Amino acid sequence: MENLIRLERLLENLERHQAKRHVRNAFKEWLLASRTVIDSVIDTMEKEKDTPVARKINISKE
Repeated sequence: MENLIRLERLLENLERHQAKRHVRNAFKEWLLASRTVIDSVIDTMEKEKDTPVARKINISKE
């Protein structure tokens, strides 16, 4: 019974503090952060492509 009362209080507080808006804003922030991380990874991968790589050249006398 005590858990039910706590749940009712929680739901009342969520309604009072406009939880839907907070969840939506938190989700937007998470998406933006995720996009920033993905963009950063892509930039790093592109930089690695441009970096010169030493390659071994086999010279044989044939």
